[in-house]
Amino acid sequence: MHRKTHYFLRLVISALFLFSCSSEQNDTPQITLNVPANANLIQRLGMELKAYEKENNVRVKLIPFSGQEKLYAMIAAGQPPDIFYTNTVVRDQLAAEGLLQNLHDIAANDPFVQRILPEFIERGESLDGGWYQFCDWTYTFGVYYNKDLFDQFNIPYPDSTWDWQGMLDRAGKLTVRTQDDAAYEQYGVYIARHFFSAIELMAGARSQPNELLFDISEASQTALRLYLDLMFKHDVMPQLKYVQAQGMQMAQMLNTGKVAMVVEAVPNLDFISSLKINWDVAPFPQIGNHARRYFRSASGGLSISSNCQHPELAWELLKWLVTKSPYNTPNPVLKDSEVISGWKQKYPILAKTHFDQVWRLSEQFDGGDSRDFVRYFSWSSNVILEQVSPKMDLVLANQLSIADLLAMKAEINAKVLRELQIVADNPSLKPAFRQAIQQRLAEINK
Repeated sequence: MHRKTHYFLRLVISALFLFSCSSEQNDTPQITLNVPANANLIQRLGMELKAYEKENNVRVKLIPFSGQEKLYAMIAAGQPPDIFYTNTVVRDQLAAEGLLQNLHDIAANDPFVQRILPEFIERGESLDGGWYQFCDWTYTFGVYYNKDLFDQFNIPYPDSTWDWQGMLDRAGKLTVRTQDDAAYEQYGVYIARHFFSAIELMAGARSQPNELLFDISEASQTALRLYLDLMFKHDVMPQLKYVQAQGMQMAQMLNTGKVAMVVEAVPNLDFISSLKINWDVAPFPQIGNHARRYFRSASGGLSISSNCQHPELAWELLKWLVTKSPYNTPNPVLKDSEVISGWKQKYPILAKTHFDQVWRLSEQFDGGDSRDFVRYFSWSSNVILEQVSPKMDLVLANQLSIADLLAMKAEINAKVLRELQIVADNPSLKPAFRQAIQQRLAEINK
């Protein structure tokens, strides 16, 4: 009997202990953070957050980002992450429906706001003046190259004075065919499609954010021809469909010697950590007599859901991400951030490269961001890209001319205007947004 009583008491004590732990955990507020589906990032961030959770009496649950459709499904189900990534288009559309917190309200009396460079607050604001996106990062583009291949062919390294023709000359010498001349053993350069903006900016293309309708300026047409010539005239760059079929990543291209130069983001921790070669990085080459204009990202950041139960705690986590998280610091969105010296100190390999030169030039000759989701009005963008992207695939495969694409402009924009009118009449949008859209339409219809 004594044994049974003792056993029963142990069960009761264990149950009480588990209940206590469960109760404590339930009483601890939780913030859900949507992060890129990158196993290394998730593991590292999870380790870093342990001390933060303990210090701030909060639990942070990391949710891997599995695509925009999944995010919209979570929002529709009333279970969005507390913090998630948005680009300009997604931010504006969600803000217009009242689905995002206004950071101006949450951070109204926080002196930390004074540490943020004003342009990054402005980039996070929408049509009604609300601050719905914390721009937590910015970057430029650079040309990473395999120094050993340059040495092997006795070719001078690129520097801050090189131009497009200089890149072509180097790429031509670094492009090698097989002995039977049946295929390419090595290419001189590779510029992925999503880095095309760098060519546009250097070719003199200028676009205003929030353009309502589709167009391709003369300068952008020139940039497109230069890009196509790399693949189909000069044969120094693998065709996009070939790279897609091979499934090769940028670092893999450099590491295997398949490509001597690639364009990538600067800084890019994952990329440089993957490089196993003797490498350096150079600024993007100047094109013709056009003024230098280096790409600087101006879209993307973290938004807080209007469903968030603890918006102040979510704001504190955002601050930690740009000030304390080793993965995101030193962070260029802050006035007091020592980007160059800080990154060199954390990653000594950068001290052996021209990282500092690339970064300083991008600050000195900031060309902005001309990517589609910055260029086009947030309620035009999807309608334009749904029509243009398949056609642009054909252009980049040399199966459709630029002139033929431009001939479709009137048809494309007619659909854009029809869709915009539907949006402007949507009663679910907040009045300030609906009025702004109606005003843009009125300007076009004058």
